[in-house]
Amino acid sequence: MKLSIADNVHLVEPGDFEATEHWYPRVLNSNIHPLVAYFLNMSSEQYAERYCRLNTGIDPKEILDKLNYEPKYFKWSGTDLMYITNRNGRRALTIIETNSCPSGQKSMPLLDLNVEKGGYKRLIEGTFKDMVLKSKVPGGLAVIYDKNPMENVGYASTMADVFNEDVYLVKYTEKDQNSAARFINNQLWINAGEDGWVPIRGAFRYVTQQPWNRIPTNSQTVLLNPIEACLSGGRNKQEAYLAYMNFNEEHEQTGLKINMPTTFTEVKYEDIPGFFVELGGSMVVKVPDSNAGQGVYTVTSQEELEKMMDLLSDFKEDIYLVQQLIYCDYIPGGDPEKAWYHVGTIPDKKGRSYAFDIRMMMHYTDQGIRPLAVYSRRARQPLNKPLGPGVDSWELYGTNLSVKEADGWSYEDERLMLYDIRNFGILGLGIDELIQSFVQSCLATYAIDQHAIQKFG
Repeated sequence: MKLSIADNVHLVEPGDFEATEHWYPRVLNSNIHPLVAYFLNMSSEQYAERYCRLNTGIDPKEILDKLNYEPKYFKWSGTDLMYITNRNGRRALTIIETNSCPSGQKSMPLLDLNVEKGGYKRLIEGTFKDMVLKSKVPGGLAVIYDKNPMENVGYASTMADVFNEDVYLVKYTEKDQNSAARFINNQLWINAGEDGWVPIRGAFRYVTQQPWNRIPTNSQTVLLNPIEACLSGGRNKQEAYLAYMNFNEEHEQTGLKINMPTTFTEVKYEDIPGFFVELGGSMVVKVPDSNAGQGVYTVTSQEELEKMMDLLSDFKEDIYLVQQLIYCDYIPGGDPEKAWYHVGTIPDKKGRSYAFDIRMMMHYTDQGIRPLAVYSRRARQPLNKPLGPGVDSWELYGTNLSVKEADGWSYEDERLMLYDIRNFGILGLGIDELIQSFVQSCLATYAIDQHAIQKFG
């Protein structure tokens, strides 16, 4: 960590960037897979043309319109997708959720070995810098965060170099009663120690836990991302689903569609068991504003249903999101078109295949929306492990690496699947899957930004 100037406040100076502090060690020693590098360097026109070849009946101009769209609120996003198939062999990439404070830089091999700061620099220089330069609000620069210091120190160090000025790095947690950050008349101020409280003109935001409790809408300080993105689907799963549904309805005639599991919103606690039956004895239950794998429950048995209902019994007044579970294999008797299951990783020498997700991070630039980082995470247990009494289905389907502990967060990075020469082939993905993942992610980002505009103007 850099120079401490107050409680939870550090000063990051130009020249402070140290690559070893901002990537997992094995990422530093990896080389990006050539196919992934090719994908990241494709033009928007290439993405659009190829997507339309894979999804006939769509006008490439419709795709380009979304890839060239400039979001008002949601300029930096990350989606989690699952690679799925059905009994008829139709494969698809489906959106599981969209994140307004996505991690990923520490898991991404360098695209260009000559650019030491990698994606940190592309995001700050290609997106954030232009936002700050357009601002007329005076003040300094800051990074505010509540987890993931590895990446946030990296962003702060990159900002210091790009703007050639000191940057305040501030831990800004929900439970901190004497916070070093506060909003006064909708502008962010930081406790700078001996210099007192200083105004901030632009801040990179990685505040993930109930951020609306301490960050206002209509911030006068430029934020990447502003809180409007969270409230419209970037951190609320129910709002995201509404945004996706609105998008699909509005674009039905064009052929564009955001793929997502069957979803039920505003589900009351007492109604959850009924959806377990309706969905055929399996489901996913989500707390709408949870993240990092918290508040998500996979249910595949009566035992798991009862256990989950007991865990949620203190929150009977809350509402939940219920979704179709992407299963481990086709269930005999299910609809061959609607019964989706995981493609899984390439089987290892013991025949084990694991569920995995795809995290696609992107950002708005002067070239439109561009992919920024991509990686995968696999589940703890293989898909072909028998589910029986006492077996936690989350072990087969849960892919998030974040683990919340009493003293903070830890990460099970041994389940991280890098898109490097050694690991990428294990996933069984090709360039077409990467293109479809990126376009689906752009559609989701567009939908949430449009939803935010409808809500906040």
